[in-house]
Amino acid sequence: MSRFYGEAMQAGYLVEALEPAIAYWTKSLGIGPFFVMPRPEFIWLRNGGEDVDDTAIISQVALAHSGAMQIELIVPGPAPSTYRDFLAAGGRGLHHIGMASDDFDAQRQAALGAGLTVATEGASQRTRFAYMQPAAGAPGPIVELIDMVPVMREIHAHVKTASLGWDGSDPVRHL
Repeated sequence: MSRFYGEAMQAGYLVEALEPAIAYWTKSLGIGPFFVMPRPEFIWLRNGGEDVDDTAIISQVALAHSGAMQIELIVPGPAPSTYRDFLAAGGRGLHHIGMASDDFDAQRQAALGAGLTVATEGASQRTRFAYMQPAAGAPGPIVELIDMVPVMREIHAHVKTASLGWDGSDPVRHL
């Protein structure tokens, strides 16, 4: 639990293709099942502090759980985003740690006060989020603040419950 941002509940990985990534996590690591999410629709989106019209920042996304930690696999879309910036800088794999924010606005302000900057932020049909970028050279990942409104808690609980006692069958599911 972060005293600034809430519970670390998600590890977000950027992948080039969803199917091979899910196959690796389910077959090699035994983590699953993965739930393929519908592509998010954004109400508003900012990248680098600028409002953007092209909201195709995610091509595909899938969620699973390993204990309390949610694993998020993201195939970036073509629009400018923190995902594209990460890949362009040579990053691969772990992109962010997602924090279950119970006071989104205060926690966003705390991140800014701690020297993080907003990389990409917005509101989808489900929730608000902000990817907080550490200073260049910082020894840690981006922090995603996730406003844990009731629908987000429901999705989190559903995916987590499916992982309990998962026997390896039906590794790819849809929400």
